[in-house]
Amino acid sequence: MFNMNRTRWGFDWSEFILGILFLVAAGGLLRSPKVGLTGLAIIFAVLALLSGLTTIAGYKKLRDVTGLRANFALAFGILDILIAIVFFFDMNSAIVSLGYLFALWFIFDSLERLIVASHLRRFGGSFYWLSIILDVVTLVVGIMLFIHPIAAALSLNGLIAMFFIIFGVNAIWIAFARSRS
Repeated sequence: MFNMNRTRWGFDWSEFILGILFLVAAGGLLRSPKVGLTGLAIIFAVLALLSGLTTIAGYKKLRDVTGLRANFALAFGILDILIAIVFFFDMNSAIVSLGYLFALWFIFDSLERLIVASHLRRFGGSFYWLSIILDVVTLVVGIMLFIHPIAAALSLNGLIAMFFIIFGVNAIWIAFARSRS
């Protein structure tokens, strides 16, 4: 279907740095649970922007190994950037819709990673399966946030920190997996 040996990844520094940033953000949320919604919205906007830019930056390599499925990643990367723009320029709406927007972001990013995860098989089965498991967990968390917005609002800091930890670990895992090529 496509040539798996065509692209050599090497260590993926952008994915690694993104993972570290997600872990730092999670640490901040866990250490200071009284973080205001405005601060949370700003953190979300920055991370959504970085996530979108990282996805777009890796699009060419991803397209080389996954073919047209990489277009889904590109679309979700653009969607990440659009969500960030909404959060930056309409903070009141961002705060009001924070629970739903976080849920949609979790769902979109998890789906994007599940759609293109097949390229991780070439780095070893454990890299592929751990990434799949982590993406499924974040997808379930996103769906739970969307279905129960009041419960999500009451525990938003903890849920978001959990997502950031899982997403950060997964991004670091992918960076190391790609170095095996």
